[in-house]
Amino acid sequence: MKKVLIVFLTILIETGLLWAISVLIRWDLMEFLFLGGVVLFAIPWLFLYSSTHNQNVHNASIRGITGQDTGGVKQFQFRFSPIMVGLVLFMVLSLCLTVFYYYDYF
Repeated sequence: MKKVLIVFLTILIETGLLWAISVLIRWDLMEFLFLGGVVLFAIPWLFLYSSTHNQNVHNASIRGITGQDTGGVKQFQFRFSPIMVGLVLFMVLSLCLTVFYYYDYF
């Protein structure tokens, strides 16, 4: 139940944030919804990827300079936390809404 609430709150906060940004820059929310969702999903994903990459570079440089084994290189694995599930679900729903809204143009 707690995870479902976190997913719902993530979708609600993301919708509110995108609505506030669309009002601030005076764009229609439907024009901004899907791409804004992709950007908000990319921010934590890139942060997680970057931290894994930086740790791998650090471990490889220590091994190259000193020869000490510092844990080796770890493969980046994307994990679905409730927040990430909310972000992905928001992207899917916003894509469906965008396609439905602009259906006449397809």
